[in-house]
Formats: sequence, C-alpha cells, structure tokens
Amino acid sequence: MHISVNRFPLDANGTYGETSALSDLEQADIHIAFGDVKAVTALAVASRTTHIGAGTRWIASSSCLGAMSHLGTDKGESCLHVLSVADIDGGAGVASAKLTPGKERSVAEQTLVQAMQDADRLGEMPSLVWLVVAPGSEEKVLNGLHNVLGDSVPIFGGSSADNRIEGKWVQFDGSELHHNGIVVAVLYMSEPVSCYFSSGYEPTELSAKVSAGEGRTIYTLDGEPAGTVYNRWLNLMGQTPLEPGNILQASTFFPISRNQGTMSLGVPLLSHPARLNNDGSIELFASLEVGEQITLMSGQPENLVRRATEVTEVVLRTHELNYECRPKALIIVFCGGCMLAVKEHLDEIQRSLLALVRDVPFIMGFTFGEQGCFSDGISRHGNLMISATAIG
Repeated sequence: MHISVNRFPLDANGTYGETSALSDLEQADIHIAFGDVKAVTALAVASRTTHIGAGTRWIASSSCLGAMSHLGTDKGESCLHVLSVADIDGGAGVASAKLTPGKERSVAEQTLVQAMQDADRLGEMPSLVWLVVAPGSEEKVLNGLHNVLGDSVPIFGGSSADNRIEGKWVQFDGSELHHNGIVVAVLYMSEPVSCYFSSGYEPTELSAKVSAGEGRTIYTLDGEPAGTVYNRWLNLMGQTPLEPGNILQASTFFPISRNQGTMSLGVPLLSHPARLNNDGSIELFASLEVGEQITLMSGQPENLVRRATEVTEVVLRTHELNYECRPKALIIVFCGGCMLAVKEHLDEIQRSLLALVRDVPFIMGFTFGEQGCFSDGISRHGNLMISATAIG
C-alpha cells in the first residue's frame, strides 16, 4: 500500500489552473480530502475536466476556514489537502447520496451497501469505514450504518463545515457534489489501522438528568427549564449567564457530556449547546435521550491547543505497540468549534504535530460534528471532539 499527501491552492480565478494541478495526482484507489467550501467545490468542477474524474474515488468534505496537513495550514487561502491511498490489497469503495428528511437511516444503509458493491466486497466487513455527512442527522446515519455492520467495524469521520455556520457545507464523492448528503468509503486492508476518539475537556461536579426533550432539544433538566439550569451552572463557574439566541461561541468551553462505553473505560461524549430559546429550552448539535444524566464539562484554550497532539500521540503509541511499526499516514479530525476558539494557535498546533509525527504525513479537517469509535466498539456522533486514525 502506498500513501501520499498533497496540498493544492486555488489560483486567483478560484480554480486549480487551466490544466489543473490536480491532474498531477497519482492514480489511487481512493482520495480522502479536506478543504474549505471553495476548494471542494472547485474540486468538483476540476474533476469534470481532468483525468481525476474518470473512475476516481473521492471522499471530500468542506472544512471550517480551510484545513491543515504536514504541508501547511490554511490562513485565508483556499487549499485542498489530499491523502491518496494506492495499491490497497483488499480494495476500496465509495458511494454517496442526498439525505432525505425522515429517511436518513435507510439512505445510509443503501449508501453503505453501494460502497461495498463498488469495492466488489459485498457482504464482507471492511477494516474501516470513513464517513462524511452533512450536519443535522448524524445519529440516524450511524444507526443505518450499524444496521449493516453491527459493532464490528470502526466508523470514523466528520460532519462537513463552512466558515460561518450558514449551511453552505459540501460533500464530494468523485462525481456528485452534495450540499446535504452522505459519502461513505469502505477500506479493505490487510495492513493495520488504529483509531482514537477523545476530547480536551474535564468534567465538573455539576450534573442533572434530562427530564424532557426531543431530538436535539432539551426542554427541562431535573424538572427545571434547561436554560435556567445551564445558566446557574455557568454562574457557579464564574461565567456570565447567557441571553436567548445563538450561544455557540459562548458555550464552547462549557459543553455537556454523557459517559459512553463500559463503566471502567467510559469516555465523555460531548454535545455543544447551540441556541438558548425564549422558553428556556436549549438546542444542541447532537441528540440526547430523556433520562440521560448529563454533566457540565470545562475546557481551557491551552488544553485544546495540546489535545490534537495528545490524541495523535495515543494513536501512534497504540499502533507501534500493537503492530510494531509506525503508520504510513494519519487522518486527524478536529472540531471546528474548538478550532475557532484557538485559531490563533494553529501554527503552534501544526509545529507540535510535526515534531511528534516526524516523517508520517497527515491531513486534518475542522468539522461541525465528529464520528468515532469508543472502547465498547460502538461508533457514535459527538461535538467538540478530536480523532486520529493511523493507517498502514
């Protein structure tokens, strides 16, 4: 298996050039890519005019304010960061679809089956499923994938993002550009894969039970309006209570969590409060169930700056311990909300990663939702999370 990473900036015309620098990409079984909305949209245009459009599998997602790789960090420049995997001994497959309200689960099932058919491995369990999905229905999508896979295959990836939370995110599979879609890649590899899914937040002693809610909205906590409880928690943490409206930025360092996995190995799964409504309800970027016990989490900028390197270090150590080798590449998913909170430190984050990984290439996307596998083998959707996947 051969893996390479490339970074392609857009020119002044918003394209990859008349002959397209993308045409220099080596033939590969699959290309995994992150870039801002302009970069991924330009990829879709270029794919129709260069050789990369003919039978080439892509799983590309728009990323908040650009992306990162060992080759550079986007700061006001639109670039596409591409990890290309060639000569996979078991093969790879990609499929995509538009998400239809009320049918997300069945669409995910069908898309996964189509990806398996594309790999000519229908009925066989892949080593890894990589997922790109529009924000909004990630739990339903994962349920659909689990219906086919069970809990035997790790599902990692991220929800597409844009620069201003305007819903302009895009997903691309090599032929179709989606705005509210799902792209699923299945990888069948004899070479090893290691993954780790975590966050950079610590639990507080403040907790409550969801006593009323539906989907991604909490109405009451322990019988009180959710906003009243959350603002009381913030006050106890020395923070200013929030007014009704968009609270994404204000709540970035104070998300809520519930424990997942076994009691001994449970890892907090975070949900990001997005909006406080006039009736005291709180809207989130992830679903909660009535009866779940939630805990207020606390984060600090310095923890988030360190966390990408810490998560990557865990996956590197795990890979080396289990397989006695260093991986050939890394895919890192970093929450866009966390990135926005520490965006002045992106160069520092990249330098720390470069010092850690040395000669291992990597790409990193900044997402509006993260999917990953926990210690109990179940893959879940969360917010303000970080994942690292080591391949080869």
